[in-house]
Amino acid sequence: MAGKIVCIDLGGTKALCGVAHQGVVSNVKRHPVPSAATKQEVTDFLIEVISHSFTAECNGIAIGIPGVVDSESGYVFEVTNIPSWKNIHLSHILKKRFNVPVLVHNDVNCFAYGEFKYGAHFDRGRPCQTILGVCLGTGLGAGIVIAGQIYTGKKGLAGEFGSAPYLQQTIEDYCSGQFFRNLGTDGEHEYQLALAGDKRALNLFEQLGSHLGVAIAHMQLAYDPDVIVLGGSVSNSYHLFESSMRARFAQFDQCDHLTINISTLPNSPLVGACELFYQRFGSEVKPPEPA
Repeated sequence: MAGKIVCIDLGGTKALCGVAHQGVVSNVKRHPVPSAATKQEVTDFLIEVISHSFTAECNGIAIGIPGVVDSESGYVFEVTNIPSWKNIHLSHILKKRFNVPVLVHNDVNCFAYGEFKYGAHFDRGRPCQTILGVCLGTGLGAGIVIAGQIYTGKKGLAGEFGSAPYLQQTIEDYCSGQFFRNLGTDGEHEYQLALAGDKRALNLFEQLGSHLGVAIAHMQLAYDPDVIVLGGSVSNSYHLFESSMRARFAQFDQCDHLTINISTLPNSPLVGACELFYQRFGSEVKPPEPA
């Protein structure tokens, strides 16, 4: 019987933790992240989150980190939205604490791989083999699956589009929740106003869509995937910025054929983290059969 894997999707404001078994993630719990805490406090928080779900039946841990990591060694270099949490050999710390194999990967890579394995994405009737998963949440990041394999680059920087310079700041400052925070407001608050027909709020989402259209055009031209899949909290407002986004990237040559899907797969980052764990530690834990 396949063992149970504790899977964590760590974000800048919240962490989701669940237990994966036979390809299904259950008992998913949400925890607020102390993003302004010290390095040790954030580490202690993560250990506590895992402890709530870890049982004697669990024989692995898989965690997605919203930052630059070395997935081979499990080393975290930096996490943009958790400033103190950098230069941590996380897999070593967690393996010593829980005595099981530990996979540490970029969170959006986990999202993209989960979408590749279990998402309903097709190109001319065939399952997509090259997917770009883009998460729009506290920040912006992308995960790249090429010919069925996660591509991370030489130093794990592949897909870190959010950090690229754009206008006066970075892409992330204009294409994620950071866009609203920079204006002194909150994305969820503006979303509710927009649903009520508030013109200022609707205009903000149109602006976000226009900026995102530029970012997605660059992603398309860089990787030319079969499909781009959007996830993250900001993607819930897709209907408010889709029109301006499409109008903007359509101005770029070669982007008229672009296929964009919104993720409908529950807990795709947790599912992807589990699948990447099985890929790495398959000899120690029997992987589940695909659904």
